[in-house]
Amino acid sequence: MTVRYAFMGTPEFATIVLNHLEAASMSPSLVITQPDRPRGRGRKLAAPPVALWAKERGIQLIQPTSCRDEALIAALDELRPEVIVTASFGQYLPASILTLPKKGCLNVHASLLPKYRGASPIQSAIMAGEEETGVTLMLMDKGIDTGPMLAHARHRIDDEINAGALNFALAELGGALIVRELPRYLAGELVPVEQDEAMATVTRRLRKCDGCIDFRRSARAVHNHIRAVSPWPGAYAFLDGKRYKLLRARLHDCDGHPCGEPGEISVRSERMFISCVDGVIELLDIQPQSGVAMHVSECAHNFDCGAIFSNMEE
Repeated sequence: MTVRYAFMGTPEFATIVLNHLEAASMSPSLVITQPDRPRGRGRKLAAPPVALWAKERGIQLIQPTSCRDEALIAALDELRPEVIVTASFGQYLPASILTLPKKGCLNVHASLLPKYRGASPIQSAIMAGEEETGVTLMLMDKGIDTGPMLAHARHRIDDEINAGALNFALAELGGALIVRELPRYLAGELVPVEQDEAMATVTRRLRKCDGCIDFRRSARAVHNHIRAVSPWPGAYAFLDGKRYKLLRARLHDCDGHPCGEPGEISVRSERMFISCVDGVIELLDIQPQSGVAMHVSECAHNFDCGAIFSNMEE
């Protein structure tokens, strides 16, 4: 398929979608992504993954600070794209861009719309305990993920998967979806279906404080929370005034034995268990404050049975 289009995206999710398009000989003529940002402890400027992808292939690249940037509008006017494809771009598109391509703007969104619109659909689905999610190809309008749906693909949420791994799985699914459905959309074979507003949920961008774990919840809710915030912002709790990152855990069968107080630690045979309000999780990987990540078997002997993890710094 030969089509003149622009692609808008920023993180690795978007580069995976681009890889699928490239493999199908459907690479974009213009790539638009976010500006370079300071990253890491040294706060050095680093290009987003999509910028690196475009530079490696010599594809025209624009990194506007705003979608009203004059250079961006000029490049789109010159290209006159038939359609614009977006995937995890990170900026709101004004009407001047939405109405510019004659076939509109399509978005690959990482949820089964209308559930989990907004900035954190993957994390929110895991945290809510959903057993299934997916990707939706939608026609964008002036709202946030409110436009009519064109196609979707489903994906089961494994009980042990975290948000980082699910992100990659959905990116692969989204890449396959856009490759399959974009030619059909341009040929007029897809019928847009309006979203059911009564079923809509909206997510927000996560903050660092969203990683704080409260063991006064069910074991299932705590397990889902830890998975949902991995790798960012990362789950954490406090013990004896120190902050510990809780990197990986799993649900544990209490075998009929009563649980301790919420947050209470039990250490048995180099394994660590933490009580919740109705059950127990087994902590598998942990990172002490100012320390390195390690498997619990390496450090369980350093923790006292009966000590309690808290969601507040003492």
